[in-house]
Amino acid sequence: MKERLFIGAAGAIGAVARLLIGWLFGANDGFPFATFIVNITGTLLLCFLVGRAGLSGSLSPILVSAITVGFFGAFTTFSAVSLETIRLLEDGLLVLAGVYIIMSLLGGLAMAALGFSLAKKVTAQ
Repeated sequence: MKERLFIGAAGAIGAVARLLIGWLFGANDGFPFATFIVNITGTLLLCFLVGRAGLSGSLSPILVSAITVGFFGAFTTFSAVSLETIRLLEDGLLVLAGVYIIMSLLGGLAMAALGFSLAKKVTAQ
């Protein structure tokens, strides 16, 4: 029960953080910067924290679940990428939709690799 409450609270914080970043970047008629930045940044931080927790064992399993499932589960979102890509396609912005998908996928994978790499370097110190 305690773990579920922590996940729910962290999820609420992640959702609000995502909303605030959306407000910061405002509405756009082109490239969906807010979602892209949230997902890229979230991937980097998620993989760093998961890598760090796994290598050092310094975080409790409940805290890891709250951060990963709760905060980052609500903060990052593949469904928004899918929705925004469909909207770009519907608006006839085929090239921009393709760029968005490629940047989201490759950028996410690059940030995941970087996050794990940084975790290893920090843990080794």
